[in-house]
Amino acid sequence: MKLTVFVYRRPNMFEVADSLYNMLGYGELKNMFSIENYKTTHEKLMLYFPERFLNLLELRALISRCEQSGYKEVTIVTHSEHILTTVHHENIRIIQDELIPEDGRFKLSNDEVGMPSNEGLHVIHGN
Repeated sequence: MKLTVFVYRRPNMFEVADSLYNMLGYGELKNMFSIENYKTTHEKLMLYFPERFLNLLELRALISRCEQSGYKEVTIVTHSEHILTTVHHENIRIIQDELIPEDGRFKLSNDEVGMPSNEGLHVIHGN
């Protein structure tokens, strides 16, 4: 399985929650942890901050569940150390590696959290 994990050190989770993409992969994630021996019909899986939905044990089992489910390529955007401890270092890409200023003035969260832009996205509301 090809695995890439993008790590954001100080994401603004309010930005994540406001994104229209925040549920991308949720259905597959739910199936992996609620259907015994789940096998996917998809080759690729992309998850944005899956730590919002999973408990600690599920976070630690996420990578092995992706493998067992039959994905060929998995991309995860996260800030969870529980996921990172289960991933080989060559699969990790760290984003926002800026230093915290020594004068102590910095934002607690960073707004650049890797969520796709909602600009130009058209949402159709049914009746």
